[in-house]
Amino acid sequence: MYAKCTSLEDARKAFDIMDAHNVISYNAMIEGYARQGGVCEALDLFHMMRVRSFSPSLLTFVSLLGVSASSSTIELSKQIHGLAVKFGVALDLYTGSALIDVYCKCFCVDDAKLIFNEMTERDIVVWNAMISGYTQSGQSDKALKLFSELLISRIRPDELTFVALVTAASDLASLIHGQQFHSQLIKISLDLEPFVSIALVDMYAKCGSIEEARILFDSINQRDAVCWNSMISRYAQHGHAKEALIMFDQMIAEGIEPTYVTFVGVLSACSHVGLVEVGLNHFESMKSGYGIEPGMEHYACVVDLLGKAGKLHEAKEFIDQMPIEPAAIVWRSLLSSCRMVGEVELAKYAAEMAISFDPNDSGSYILLSNILASKGMWTDVEKVRKKMNSNEVLKEPGHSWIEVNSKVNVFIAKDKAHNQAEVIYWVLQKLTEQIIDMWDVPDLIILSSE
Repeated sequence: MYAKCTSLEDARKAFDIMDAHNVISYNAMIEGYARQGGVCEALDLFHMMRVRSFSPSLLTFVSLLGVSASSSTIELSKQIHGLAVKFGVALDLYTGSALIDVYCKCFCVDDAKLIFNEMTERDIVVWNAMISGYTQSGQSDKALKLFSELLISRIRPDELTFVALVTAASDLASLIHGQQFHSQLIKISLDLEPFVSIALVDMYAKCGSIEEARILFDSINQRDAVCWNSMISRYAQHGHAKEALIMFDQMIAEGIEPTYVTFVGVLSACSHVGLVEVGLNHFESMKSGYGIEPGMEHYACVVDLLGKAGKLHEAKEFIDQMPIEPAAIVWRSLLSSCRMVGEVELAKYAAEMAISFDPNDSGSYILLSNILASKGMWTDVEKVRKKMNSNEVLKEPGHSWIEVNSKVNVFIAKDKAHNQAEVIYWVLQKLTEQIIDMWDVPDLIILSSE
């Protein structure tokens, strides 16, 4: 009872003074810790349970998997999975959905799909876990394909299914899919659910339909900070900085407390239109006016704000005066600003700092290389490439997608996995030849020789 009422301290006291323990009492306590993210405490209890020769039950493993999911520790998750197999725990709806959830949260989506495929019985919870896993891991095209399989299975999707699908459509910028899901939500009267409405607003905004997003936003009766944040952030991302700042003022006027995320959108909007003083005032008001401690994203936004205004040295001073150690995101923001004005020396320093914090990120190397190349500093460009190779840093392959007949086709650089790859490359070759034919050949030769 105490554990379910979140009073873990009282629950533990009651547990410790019990004359005799059993699997039920251990499970209740472990589940209580799992609900509140008490990873170490839950694992300690499980160890105590094993020392006292109690055999764990299905509920024990479901709770432990919840603990490992909250900590996103893949090794711990695999150990718990292994123990479950060792104790003969069947792969039923409960353990299956828990395993899929934990593997997806640890970004081991292929392992999650193996579990999914092994399950002989699947309910909507299991399907939702797998669809959400694909969406959260950036494989939204696979989420849409899995939804097609769900429809064939004749299991009825619920609001959580559609939230995951709307998010997938957002990530793919597929307005057609987003509108189709919105239509289905209207048919089953789930479009007005608060968290569904927020997902729809975000989808329309991400797909570039800002007006549609705003109409939907205005139709929501109870708008919380998450809903406001979505509109403010999307306005800022699409260059509608004025609208983002107006919306922030409306949010405050309606008595909605801004959050950490709110100010990321506000500062980004100020950066887009060069409102340096306004942006700095908002940054200062975070802590003084709303008690929000600025995070790395906010510091990076301020550096970007100053950098885009050409105030590179002020941006560097701002970083030097940060009360917390600047992370790679802050230095990359300065590096990006250096590219705009061609500031080489500061760019080298910013890149060095960014790489020291995140040596495996290819972005800093490539950005510095581009800055040096724009100045014709080819020897330095070669040094950057050699350093990249010595650190075994690989550039992430670019990818794109195109929607044909309501089907999203995703392509990765040098990808040959598509079932029409041969035809696609043939068309690409023909297009390339036509482009070359359009060029003035003598000029092309001169350019090549230079």
